[in-house]
Amino acid sequence: MTYSQRSARTGASSDYTYLEYQISLAQDALAQAEEAGDVELAAAIRKKLAGLEDELEQLED
Repeated sequence: MTYSQRSARTGASSDYTYLEYQISLAQDALAQAEEAGDVELAAAIRKKLAGLEDELEQLED
């Protein structure tokens, strides 16, 4: 989705930005969990990350 397409849909644009931010946070948390060797936490974060990416994909459609 291009910037202009996102800008045309104000509500979706803010949702898109929010999801991108949440994905970034989840990726950082995943890296920390993997670094610490916390397998359970890493698995939970991967599950959350997959859900966020699915939501973002739906907005892009």
